[in-house]
Amino acid sequence: MLLRSRAGRNFATVVVLLATTFALGAQAQAAEKAFWGPATLPDGSSAFGLYDELGIDTLQLSVVWSDVAVTRPANPRDPSDLAYHWPAEVDAAVAEAAGHGIRILLLVKATPAWANGRRSPTWTPTNPRDYADFLAAAARRYPLVRRWMIWGEPNRHDRFQPNKTNSALGPRAYARLLDAAYVALKSANRQNIVIGGNTWTSGTVKPPDFLRWLRLPNGRRPRLDWFGHNPFPFRFPKLANTPLRGGYRDMSDLDTLSAEARRTFGRRVPLWLSEYTIQSDRGSRVFATYVSRAAQGRYLSAGFRIADDLGPAVAGIGWLTLLDEPPAPESANLGLLTAALQRKPAFAAMALAPSERARPAVRVASSVRRAALRSRTGLTVTVTPRATGSIRVDLRRGTKLWVRTRVPGVAGRAATARLRSRRAAAGRYVVAVRAPRGATVRRSVLVR
Repeated sequence: MLLRSRAGRNFATVVVLLATTFALGAQAQAAEKAFWGPATLPDGSSAFGLYDELGIDTLQLSVVWSDVAVTRPANPRDPSDLAYHWPAEVDAAVAEAAGHGIRILLLVKATPAWANGRRSPTWTPTNPRDYADFLAAAARRYPLVRRWMIWGEPNRHDRFQPNKTNSALGPRAYARLLDAAYVALKSANRQNIVIGGNTWTSGTVKPPDFLRWLRLPNGRRPRLDWFGHNPFPFRFPKLANTPLRGGYRDMSDLDTLSAEARRTFGRRVPLWLSEYTIQSDRGSRVFATYVSRAAQGRYLSAGFRIADDLGPAVAGIGWLTLLDEPPAPESANLGLLTAALQRKPAFAAMALAPSERARPAVRVASSVRRAALRSRTGLTVTVTPRATGSIRVDLRRGTKLWVRTRVPGVAGRAATARLRSRRAAAGRYVVAVRAPRGATVRRSVLVR
């Protein structure tokens, strides 16, 4: 499939303590269900009721540096500097999200003319410290925000300059920007999570090359917590698919990209899949690729399931966007709703996709004797789901499934599953629990 380069039932609301919601560290526990969408609907009403219904964990928004700071601030790290004009819609969204237990992620992009030699906003600042200073001010303006994306799709020449086809020029310039941003955001709050890279499936510089060339002038790698990527699909998402040739990395290639990121940084770096989408009905000026409305829902389900299956390798996955554009020649139908607010099959698929806020509570012993595992007692797993439906409990060792059992679950009530195996040898296993609408919970268990 070709991409053009531009571009259920409700489950019971779970009360989330804000101290817990905003204190999560940089190590991914499971893939957050993220979203790019508006804070308000076309009629001016709040969109957060829909995000609650969809089970959204994180709402992603943009802050455009060139709009906020048209002139150079006298005190660039002070959010109250008179040069700054902060976007009212972001202020309102950050305030409202807290009451819904939804995190806010901010992508910060676009250089003011005063910071890049009077060039277009796609050009990197002449001095990366100017961008870092702005991020320090933004972090003080929005102290509840813990997730920060450093630019969007800098492997594209129409999004970030300088950039040349199959050249290290763009990645090298971006590396300086990313590292300066990391220092500023961590200085503001050590709990800030810095998401760098933020490549897309294709690009002026393909993702593997971008990773390879992502170095500072001293040869070191820039610092980051998560590696961002927008895996727009070239085919139906399935990890068993052969990796695309030519350096493309779509949703089916996430295992490959994860391994490439690990080799680049010398450690496991969780992926943040900021934008995943496919449009319905017809092609547009944004994407040539399109599928039926029913297929759009299937693509969504498959992509979010892949992210959940990859466990800690994926920090989160986001859908783009809530609403189709108003009907017009070449308008894009990327939403879960039509422009007239009609729900498409993808809306129900998103509501059912696994989320952190619906992750079940799980209790299981950290070790078990082989004799107990072989007996009627087995290994007891207590699961309290956040939504009603079937609960699946697996015992795995590596990629091998040893035992699988299912038990019925009722939202808010503890259910007991027992895993029994006469063949299990001593060693380290993983209990994986999948409950309706919840991210998979994994617990390590020693069989002795």
